[in-house]
Amino acid sequence: MLALATASSAWWFPSGASTRDATVDGIDLACPDTSAPFGLACGMKVVATAKASCSDVLEEMHARVDGQADGSWHDPHNRGTYAVQKYGGSFSTSRLTGDGKFTDKQLFTLTRTGSGSCQIQACSRSQVPSGLDAGTNYCNLKMLFCGSHDCAGGRCCKPLKHDFTTAGEQTEKFMQSSVDLGACLKV
Repeated sequence: MLALATASSAWWFPSGASTRDATVDGIDLACPDTSAPFGLACGMKVVATAKASCSDVLEEMHARVDGQADGSWHDPHNRGTYAVQKYGGSFSTSRLTGDGKFTDKQLFTLTRTGSGSCQIQACSRSQVPSGLDAGTNYCNLKMLFCGSHDCAGGRCCKPLKHDFTTAGEQTEKFMQSSVDLGACLKV
């Protein structure tokens, strides 16, 4: 079980599914709310350090979302569609699945660390009741900050403005979400 902001619900909801805020290895991490009843929805939290400035990380995330309109970038995880939102953090988005059936919410908090690096704290939550997500919530996050070094099955991420590496990635799931870079790089 995670350290939870709503301690009274911790005994009932697996992997902290009912809360907005959770802790990953001592780092308080904000997550978007879910509209799923009782918070029973998949989700993923990711913490990583980019070897880039936070302004470069943010500019790259914006470029990818904006690049959907002119065709310079597409979501390689089943061609979902991202939209910039205002859920909090340094940057937040929603992502509509490629088949147009489901929307997930993402929240990113970027913090400058020593030597020009940027800590990325990110969380994605499904908005409908779900138990398994085939890596979708991880992909929702990773596809906005991955670099050309992130490859699986012969496919690699395609940055638009800033190609940086990340290190020390940690993940924490809600429900039975999974981490699968190969699932992220399908198209």
